[in-house]
Amino acid sequence: MTTKQGAAPREAGDPHCLREGEAARLLERAPWRRFVVLGDGVAEGRGDPVEGYGQGGWAGRVAAALREVRPELAYLNLAKRSLVAAQVRSQQLEAALNFTCDLAAVVCGAQDVLRRSFDPDATEVELSRVIAPLRDAGCDVLTMSQFDITRSGLVPEEESPALRERLRVLAERTQAVSLRHGALHVDLTLHPAAADPGVHSADHRHPSARGHAVAGAEAVRRLGARLLER
Repeated sequence: MTTKQGAAPREAGDPHCLREGEAARLLERAPWRRFVVLGDGVAEGRGDPVEGYGQGGWAGRVAAALREVRPELAYLNLAKRSLVAAQVRSQQLEAALNFTCDLAAVVCGAQDVLRRSFDPDATEVELSRVIAPLRDAGCDVLTMSQFDITRSGLVPEEESPALRERLRVLAERTQAVSLRHGALHVDLTLHPAAADPGVHSADHRHPSARGHAVAGAEAVRRLGARLLER
């Protein structure tokens, strides 16, 4: 069941989610007409449903918000689950550039973190190799770090310290790359909602519908902040 405005009842009252009319207000002057998404399963939109929250990944939510002010927006989501950063570059970058986008979201690195062989330097290089060509093509780029699931109590205590450190490093490296290339960054790692088990899916790898709603809201707010800077 949805409210009159189309937002699910619990979502409409969630303090971390968008309020009625907030997206349209923040994005009123949005210039973007071609939006592409690159990344892994988080960017693809995978996640468990949550009663009272709308369906769809955070990127689709951003596209919908942009279409409120730019109905002609073209949207392409190239993301696929289980890809490491190097695979995102090799499998998605060319198609993204061919799409001639003016806004791109790049969200990856979580799969790298889960590998025993995780190399922060190599992951940072791959992120840079994705972001730089998009920026060189004149595209605004948005990156996003992952919710820190270790704060939710869902990860076994003996595994939490190592995973927490890896997620922290990934967030720092992603933010650093973004700053170097003039990209926007949304930091979800320390977001207060990360401590709520309800923002995480049962696989512990993807946000739930609530997590996607929160992430989408933060992405819209970051884009709105950029518009105010111009």
